[in-house]
Amino acid sequence: MKRVILSSLIIISGCSIDTEEPEATLQEKTIQPTVIETKKIKEISPLTLAILKIEDPKTSSDIRQQQIEKIKKISAYNVDAVFYLAALYEEGKLLPLSEKKARNLYQLAAKKNHVLARYYYALMLIDGRGGRVDYDNAESYLLINHNNAHTPSSYSLGYLYFIQKKHENVIKTLEKNSHQHNEYSSYLLAISYLELNKKTTIAIDLLQRSAAKGHQFSHLILGGIYRNGLYKTPINTQKSFTHLHAAAANNDPKALYDLATLSIEHLELINNDINIAINQLKTADKNGYPEASFELAKIYDQGNLIKQNFTEAIYWYKKSASHGNNKAMYNLASIYINGDGVDMSISQAEYWLKKSALQGNKRAINILSNNQ
Repeated sequence: MKRVILSSLIIISGCSIDTEEPEATLQEKTIQPTVIETKKIKEISPLTLAILKIEDPKTSSDIRQQQIEKIKKISAYNVDAVFYLAALYEEGKLLPLSEKKARNLYQLAAKKNHVLARYYYALMLIDGRGGRVDYDNAESYLLINHNNAHTPSSYSLGYLYFIQKKHENVIKTLEKNSHQHNEYSSYLLAISYLELNKKTTIAIDLLQRSAAKGHQFSHLILGGIYRNGLYKTPINTQKSFTHLHAAAANNDPKALYDLATLSIEHLELINNDINIAINQLKTADKNGYPEASFELAKIYDQGNLIKQNFTEAIYWYKKSASHGNNKAMYNLASIYINGDGVDMSISQAEYWLKKSALQGNKRAINILSNNQ
């Protein structure tokens, strides 16, 4: 994608004709395109010609590599060539993948005042690709572009402040051009407002607009807002369900968990089919959301929503315990001391009770201290 964009930029800058052509006769109009094309070809730079051949799918592999070697030579004096090579190394298709080389070349071009190089170099600094993470340098490069109205850099600068929880800076960076926001920048600005508990009405409107464009995390946040009546928003279970359902469309584990627990509280949302919620919890667990295993264990342990099954309960409690959940450990101790679905085992009960206490469970700590 970067290569295509770059080649287009070079062609436009290298072939532009600023003067207007005079009105021509029909015969002249027939001949004129050939004259113009000839003029354009003469004005195309060696770099542009090389890129055009590289981008042409009909070009053979040998010719393509020859053109890349030409660009390497051109890069000694042409910053656009440096940037193009950086993109090739980052992409790793026409040149061996090397984020380190890409980063070094982006840095070289950035120091020569190349706007896009500053942008992509900053992104690599933020992600730690090709070297160490360096937020301070990333900020300095993005600020230069931001102050020169480079919109993608403004968004990325806002993101950089966001991941550092510098929400005032996010607002300062993104608020000015809020009418130009995409769904991602709208989300960052909205969350920063909410984190600082300011302009919450505007924040929710931004989330709504972002969600309307399919932004998954905006749906997730709105689901929580309507579920719990946050920021003076009336509780609306149906709206919460709709937003969480949209957020979970790609099997996001947090969204699946929230959707499942909401459905358990309001079974009418899923036509009283508890298996829908159970399957969502299992997918959430599989996709790395540890709270889901504890919820599953409780469902099988309590037997209120589905037939009681201590074998399943123990399995899910143990899985939850492996994530450090002291409540799951305490419940396992209870199962073994009471012999619920298993042979009663004092040693197993004591084992899980001690583990629960070590993880800070106050009930477990009190029981152990009273028995000393």
